[in-house]
Amino acid sequence: MLRVPRGGDVFTFVQRVENLTFVEAARLLAERAGITLPEDEGQHEEASETEAIYHALRFAGRFYYRQLTRTEAGGPALAYLRQRGFSAETIKHFGLGYAPPGWDALLTAAGAQHIAPETLEKAGLVIPRKDGSGYYDRFRDRVIFPIFSHVGKVLGFGGRILQTDADQPKYINSPETKVYAKSRVLYGLYQARQAIRQREEVILVEGYTDVLSLHQAGVEHVVASSGTALTVEQIKLIHRYARRVLLLYDADSAGATAALRGIDLVLAQGLAVYAVELPAGEDPDSFVQAQGAEGFEAYVEQHRRNFVRFMMDQARRAGELDTPEGTAAVRHRIIGTLARIPDPVFRDAYVQEAAEVLTMYETDLRAALDRQIREQRHRQAREEHRPASRATAPPEAPPPDDAGARASGAPGGRPAATEPEPLPEEKILLRLMLERGLPMVEHILGHMALDEFTPGAAQEMVRHLLAMYEAGQIRTRDFTSGTLGEAVQRLAAEVLMDPHEPSQHWEKRNIPVPRLNEDPVESASSAMMLLKLDRVDAAIADVRRRLLAARDDEAALRDLQRRMIDLQQLRKQIQQRAFLDW
Repeated sequence: MLRVPRGGDVFTFVQRVENLTFVEAARLLAERAGITLPEDEGQHEEASETEAIYHALRFAGRFYYRQLTRTEAGGPALAYLRQRGFSAETIKHFGLGYAPPGWDALLTAAGAQHIAPETLEKAGLVIPRKDGSGYYDRFRDRVIFPIFSHVGKVLGFGGRILQTDADQPKYINSPETKVYAKSRVLYGLYQARQAIRQREEVILVEGYTDVLSLHQAGVEHVVASSGTALTVEQIKLIHRYARRVLLLYDADSAGATAALRGIDLVLAQGLAVYAVELPAGEDPDSFVQAQGAEGFEAYVEQHRRNFVRFMMDQARRAGELDTPEGTAAVRHRIIGTLARIPDPVFRDAYVQEAAEVLTMYETDLRAALDRQIREQRHRQAREEHRPASRATAPPEAPPPDDAGARASGAPGGRPAATEPEPLPEEKILLRLMLERGLPMVEHILGHMALDEFTPGAAQEMVRHLLAMYEAGQIRTRDFTSGTLGEAVQRLAAEVLMDPHEPSQHWEKRNIPVPRLNEDPVESASSAMMLLKLDRVDAAIADVRRRLLAARDDEAALRDLQRRMIDLQQLRKQIQQRAFLDW
């Protein structure tokens, strides 16, 4: 039986069940609800162009597969793959293919299906001739490895040359395109995702054929990083399916270096990481073909090491432990890696073993670890700090030290540990700014302060809207695409999909609000009034509580009574919409 994950919502549920990205899940839900998500000017054309690129890539994938499996020209490529030990089932499962040696085989076949050369170029499939006379195929006389997204869309291709040729690289790959970003893709994830989810672990290797051989042998929870160094985006993609990453690397300096480089990135994203070094002269492809799945699994189980022991072994092998200063440097490096683990419980689980491996007293290691964590947080804070712009706003009711304001999200308050939910009127204001663009942003943020919005995603959205307003363009798609972060993306999808029309809460306070499509300026003004009233009412309630607690303190009573008078006066001004003239 399917259940919504604890702490999740409908977006999370659809993402998990349908195996979609957040944007895909949001659009699927919008379509089911009959809601049209607003789009930037020109976005319809962009969506049409993207779909045309996907169509060209699908056609190319089928063309290459037919060339491999159904033509005489593909015979040598098919023989090469069979020689490498790949079965017909594996070839079909991964969609392997062959690009003919001619300069325009794909170009001609695509033209017959009315796929424009310009679209093929945008898909990375053809290259314009230098003399401007047309195009030629990017992939020629190569075995083709299609690269799929995690939902099975063809994004690009890798091509391996068949003939040894000093003038040609062994592998070439599709360039970055509108649909293909190498840093965000993992080769084999589409075929491996179910096995990864079941094992809660992914094996990360380097090459296409490593993935094919392991998968064919029955070790299906394996992916490759598509010819790039491991990236944060790829790790986040892994994190959707797995809790552990096993780095499988060749017994050479390059393999060990790549594994070391990936450890910090994996740990920083909250996954456990292990490493396995293969025997000298072996790679995953050759090793699993020689040992089979059972021998491979037994070797991995026996030789897998957690990152602390792996890093120490590498340092010992490199001679870094031969001197006191080298030993100290290695200790600092490993402690720095420990400090990157965001979950304190997960991090603490490694401390005792690290103390043993590093031959340190646990108390000394914890003290050094605490210093590293503080230093990392200070660095991160300095890097992320950006001065926030501030719109003209009415006098703020509670001062920054007001406890009630902090708890309620009132002006001057700080976000609580658990991020509060934005109020319905806030969501209307955010929706109007996203839908109506620059004039509406000017109207709303010209009369609202940043900290009148709920701390967290709502304030973050307002910061970005202010920055875009100053730049002269509101880019709605940036909010829904994930470019500005997952929390902003989730809130933007929610406010755009939910009309948030006036509720009983509004009617009880005698605030008339027209429907959003009737009078958006009036809707914004009414929503601003309600939000300001909610903030001031929260501050008034807090002052009342503090008056009761200060009955025996005359000075405090006088200060609180003056503040209550100021707040009541401010409330009247807001009801009269005086803030629109400030």
